[in-house]
Amino acid sequence: MSELEPLLALWRAQDALFERVEPAWWGAVVSDARYPRVQEPNYARVEARSPVTLGEIEAMLLPALQRSGAARSHVVVLHPEEQTELLAEASTRGERLTFDLVMVLEGSPPPHAGPDISDAAREVSNFDDAFWSAHRASARLFDITDEATLDQLQAMEADRFLPAGRRWFALGDREDGRPDALAAMLVLEGVGYLEHVVTFPDARRRGYAGSIVRRAATEATAQGAARTYLLTDPEGAAARIYERLGFERLTHIASWLSPAPD
Repeated sequence: MSELEPLLALWRAQDALFERVEPAWWGAVVSDARYPRVQEPNYARVEARSPVTLGEIEAMLLPALQRSGAARSHVVVLHPEEQTELLAEASTRGERLTFDLVMVLEGSPPPHAGPDISDAAREVSNFDDAFWSAHRASARLFDITDEATLDQLQAMEADRFLPAGRRWFALGDREDGRPDALAAMLVLEGVGYLEHVVTFPDARRRGYAGSIVRRAATEATAQGAARTYLLTDPEGAAARIYERLGFERLTHIASWLSPAPD
């Protein structure tokens, strides 16, 4: 079994939550007219190891984006080491390639050797205005500032991901009800996936990120996940935090994001 196959199983199941999935020999094109400003439900997933051209991908992707009204063209390449010609073609055209580090945890995080505040991380049970305000504010930390995009992200979370079983964890409390840190966790096909791990700037360097990820990963294992994955910046400090929690560096995936053609 490929080292990425469990993650791909989860990824395919997550894509099935959206309006339309069109299989291709090289992967699939996903589109959803309900969330045209969000990249996750409007993209091409390239999972093949055999060479594929940009023309082959866009022959399916561009018509799908036109149908959904997507604002951006997004391509994710799961095996970039096998698709060097595709990446060179995209780069030559002017696409800005991004590489994410895939990390995986087998089982639960190891016991913590010192003081631990992960028990203070609570699962969000009330998706009220205070949560959605924090969700919106945290998305801005990922450089998502357009109000229409933020509206669609909230709608996608409420209508697609929460009914599919996504769980949210929060740490810290403010007088205005906003937490200091957030993380999301989803288990599909017996595989866990963590994302949207964020600590608000004025609460950083207190161990919140590691603590909330420890809690979320432990809950993923309790929910039946044999492995839990996450994506992070290969050179960022977060990767070192995750390594201390038992996550291993697995591989890299590549992607690019560009305005959808008129």
